[in-house]
Parts: sequence; C-alpha cells; structure tokens
Amino acid sequence: MWPAFVPADDITRQKSYSYQIVKDAFDSIVQSSQIDFDFVQGGCQQRAQLISMLLYRKFNIEHSKIWMFSPAALYFNDPRTFFTEDKNKLSPLNTINWNYHVAPAILVDDNEQVNFYVIDPCINNNVPILMDTWFNSIGNSETGQYSFYKPEKYFFNCLVTSDNKITNVFDGSFVEYINPDKDNLVMEKGLAINDTAMAIYRKYIKPLMDKGAEENNTELEDLKAIFGNATAMDMLLSQNISGYTNNTTHRYAITRYGDILLEAKKIFNERLVFWTKCVNELL
Repeated sequence: MWPAFVPADDITRQKSYSYQIVKDAFDSIVQSSQIDFDFVQGGCQQRAQLISMLLYRKFNIEHSKIWMFSPAALYFNDPRTFFTEDKNKLSPLNTINWNYHVAPAILVDDNEQVNFYVIDPCINNNVPILMDTWFNSIGNSETGQYSFYKPEKYFFNCLVTSDNKITNVFDGSFVEYINPDKDNLVMEKGLAINDTAMAIYRKYIKPLMDKGAEENNTELEDLKAIFGNATAMDMLLSQNISGYTNNTTHRYAITRYGDILLEAKKIFNERLVFWTKCVNELL
C-alpha cells in the first residue's frame, strides 16, 4: 500500500532515460562521490541535494526529488513516524525513526513503460529502485503522503506557533539551497557529520560492541547517544552547544570523552573543508 499522493510541482515534461544510463550514474555516485550512505539517522536532504547536483552537473540527467512526510510531519500531536532498521545498532531498539525522507527520482524507459526509479543508496546501495520498492522498504510509509518537487528545493519550512516556536509540522513551502544556508555550509556540515559519525563508530563504538563486557556499558551507551544521533552531533560539533540529554551536554561529553570529542571535531572540520571544495565545483 502506497502513501497518499499530493500533487505538487509539474514533472510531466521530465526527460526519461534508459536504465543503463541511470545505473551508470548511480554506480559512479556510490563508488566515487565519497558520500556516506551508512549513517542513516539524518541528513537525507543533504545527500539528496548533493546527488541532485551531481546528476545535473556531472551526468546531465533531469530528475525530481520525491519527498515523503509522515503523520508526525503533517499533523500536530501525531507521533507516527517512518522507520527503518539501524544496521549499525546505534539507535534504541535498533530502529531509526524519520519524520520525513527525500531522494532523487528519475524517469526510466523500462520494458516499454516509463517508471520512476529512486536513487537512494541508504535504502539500496546496489541499484536504483522502483518507486513502489522504495515505499515498501520504509516502515510505516503507507501512513504518510508523498509528492514530487523540483530538485532545486533543498528543504521545507515548518509551521510556527503564535508564540513564535517552530514546530515539526510541514507548512507546505520549501527553500532552495541559497543564502544564508549556502554560505553557512548547511549541506556540507550535514555531510561532514555523517562522515564523522561513521569514523568514530568504526574506531570506538563497534569495538566496544564486539567486546560485550558489562563494564563497558556506560561508555557504549554514552557514545551511542552522542554519535548515533545526528542532532546531538550537530549541536556538539557544529554549534558547540549541548545536546538534549544528560549524556550529550557539552560539559559531560568533554569531561568524560574529551579526547574522542577532539578527534571527532578534527574529523568534522577536515570533512567540512573537503565537502566545501566539492560543492564549490558544482555551484
């Protein structure tokens, strides 16, 4: 069962391509772009934007973005989200919850039919997948809504309450990757956070998981809370402020894991420079 379709941007004139052309572009992006597709907790809009830029600039492939919104992003006080398995086991119950998800979509000439294929290596890093396969790969997808939007649309706006508090509810409008986000390196920071999370996971967290000793439980849970949460990492590494939980405050993280946090900040800054250079070539 599919999520509800809500018409948005007109994509009826979008060009279609052979599957092989799309597969070749997909393979190049997965194998050569250095985009991380293993840290699925956050950053889908950053990955989608960079893939979109590569599809245009490097491969000259027309496409759109397919956006899915869960009930949590559509209605006040509705806790239902999308979900997917956390193969790295960083999240509670090994489950990642998404309020929304986005990926590029390309029209493919497929056995005398034209079908949308989705480029989402976080869901399938082997091949582009049919749209219905994409929906079926995301838990709870049938509860949400989806639309196609022009690829220039980078992120969406949320409703603001009467006392000026931003909610998580989509207000129906989008922003492009322009200033201030562009010059504040919002996309590049998100990509760098993903890289940093996986570097720390492989060096520190996975070995603790493999040891399985009870005396490591506190350290393991703390590092999972810090580096398994994209929002906490953004706050600690990019904004230099505390996360939302007791073990992700700036004081706690530096006091208990100062050396690891310093290493993480070094990785983050190096990857931020790398992604800025890459994106500069595509702008």
